[in-house]
Amino acid sequence: MISVHEPNDQKSENSPKRPVGLFILFVLTLIYTGSQLLSSVSGVFNGRPDKSVFEAVKVENARLINEIKKYGQDINEEWIDIIRQMENVTLATLENFQLYSSILLLISGLGLYGAFKMFQGYKLGFHLYIAYSFLSLIQYYFVVSPSEIPMFTILANGLISLFFIFMYARHLHWMKAN
Repeated sequence: MISVHEPNDQKSENSPKRPVGLFILFVLTLIYTGSQLLSSVSGVFNGRPDKSVFEAVKVENARLINEIKKYGQDINEEWIDIIRQMENVTLATLENFQLYSSILLLISGLGLYGAFKMFQGYKLGFHLYIAYSFLSLIQYYFVVSPSEIPMFTILANGLISLFFIFMYARHLHWMKAN
């Protein structure tokens, strides 16, 4: 019998199938980075929040500190300092809301583009994703003094970023050069 191969059949035979793990990472990145992108777009166009939002942040943090202090002497004062530092970060972010939202828009756009390029099978996306991960770690430094940002926040975000970079790196063998 004569077998007729279509050009698409040869292409699928030559290129290996996309790894399932890469697909899962792409979906997770799409959810997180897409939500960042959407919230930053609304932040750019809505402008700075009114004073009631600032007051709500202060009241909520004061309530949280009071709850912590209510539990007695066993509470470490470092946690209260972290809450106060996070309040300062939040207030500074709200004060410079359009600038912060614009920066977040650019950073999340870079991350989304990098993830999309990796999903297509290009190593360029991996390098863009590393740049996105680094920029997302320092995004607060654009609006807040470095001494105000708790080390806990940087470490937690850094570990998550390293985990995703490591997981994406496991699929580099499947990706082709730029």
